[in-house]
Amino acid sequence: MDKHPGKLFYRLTRLFPGDGLPGGRAPAAKVYANPLESVDLPAPTKEGGAPVWKVLSRVAPQPPKVGSSISQAEISQLLQPLSVRRGGRGYPSAGGAYPLEVYLGVQNLQDTFPGIYHYAAKSHQLEQLSSKLNLAAWREALMDLESLEQAAVFLIFTAVPDRSEAVFGLRGYRYALLEAGYAVGEVMVAATALGLQAYPAETFYDENVRTLLSLPEGEYPAVVLLLGR
Repeated sequence: MDKHPGKLFYRLTRLFPGDGLPGGRAPAAKVYANPLESVDLPAPTKEGGAPVWKVLSRVAPQPPKVGSSISQAEISQLLQPLSVRRGGRGYPSAGGAYPLEVYLGVQNLQDTFPGIYHYAAKSHQLEQLSSKLNLAAWREALMDLESLEQAAVFLIFTAVPDRSEAVFGLRGYRYALLEAGYAVGEVMVAATALGLQAYPAETFYDENVRTLLSLPEGEYPAVVLLLGR
């Protein structure tokens, strides 16, 4: 039997006529009971802005270059596609499982202390988990990514495949990875519309990132998205 992990994964998660799915209820998203601080973000703007076709023509991975700050209003717009509204969010999720979580490494966000934050999608808040941002450790985790120092904020998208697996079995792992792509794409479009730079870092030392975020077993980093000017 071919033991290539990628090929094995796809083989084990195939569906055939007559196959059933677990059909269970997806576990709830993360809730932090006692964050160090909660930041209420400004209400996102829902009207106006740049025409969508013009924005899409400009979307491209561009590392931050200037190193200046971004505002709470801008981060609110960037996170708005990830927020909960009408029982869902701004991107599709198979079975409504929503296996994604989003964290922020804040270096230079106006009126916000540096540190590590969790994005609470339901309340559209930032929850501070740590007041320390070890930039040297993050740079090592991201394989010496040079543009990290110029990023005002970097978003870490993590996947909790158990939520999707409860509904779809092993195939839920596929859906968790697809969902990360949906969410990152929407944030990149929003960043482009605001004139910001967005650069997805998909290659990193997984265990280093898990340690820096104190992630529990079963939650895995998927993409790190650098944001800035």
